[in-house]
Order: sequence, then C-alpha cells, then structure tokens
Amino acid sequence: MSTPLKILHLEDLPEDVEMVARAVKKAGIECEILHAKDKNEFIRALKEFSPDIILSDHSLPSFDSHDALKIVKEMGIETPFILVTATVSEEYAVSIIKEGARDYILKDRLQRLSNAISGAMDKHNLEKANRRAD
Repeated sequence: MSTPLKILHLEDLPEDVEMVARAVKKAGIECEILHAKDKNEFIRALKEFSPDIILSDHSLPSFDSHDALKIVKEMGIETPFILVTATVSEEYAVSIIKEGARDYILKDRLQRLSNAISGAMDKHNLEKANRRAD
C-alpha cells in the first residue's frame, strides 16, 4: 500500500479549493490536501506539512505564484510546483516554468491535473534517484 500524496494547495477562493480537491479525488489520486490561503499559512505549511507536491493559484491578495515559487526555492525545497490558475498569459506560464515550476494547468482544464501531478512526481523521483546514484 502506498503512502497518500501530501499536496499543499495555495488558493484563496474556497470554491476553487473544492473544485481542485474534487478533480484530484476524481482522478483517483490517494492524497492528503492541506489548503493555505495566504503567505503566512503557505510558509508554515512548507515547514510543518512537508508536501510532496505544491499546487499554486497565480493571484492571491498581496501574494502571487511567483512569490510562492521564490519562497520554495529560497527555503531549499525541491518539491514539484504546479501553477493551477484561471487565467495566465502564455508569457507568464513560460517564465514561471523557466523559474522552476513543473507545469501549469488552467482551472477550466482540470482534467489535465492528474497527468501533471503524475508527471511531476515521476520526474522528481527520477531526479532524486539520479542524485543518490552520483
């Protein structure tokens, strides 16, 4: 039996929290989801929850996905980061992937989320195995 995936979801809108949780469960991903709605909760969750994967909305009050990814990197956390947002320009999506995000999913295309999570975790686990082998 595998351990449930620990997902940290940074999102300020309760209805979007529910929508993403339903998409993950519908995809059959066994997981525990911790919701953070602001910067302080996000930082605390990174320290205390130790997520396997991070899902982040782009725009929150006084905080955005760029800031969230920067905090993850500054803390030395190598957890896969996926942008899950309603709207984002293609330029922004490319820029955040260049900064280290694994993928981005538009909220009206959540059926892609399970593949994005699986792909990000597979790549992350392969990178960890390669580092151990070196």
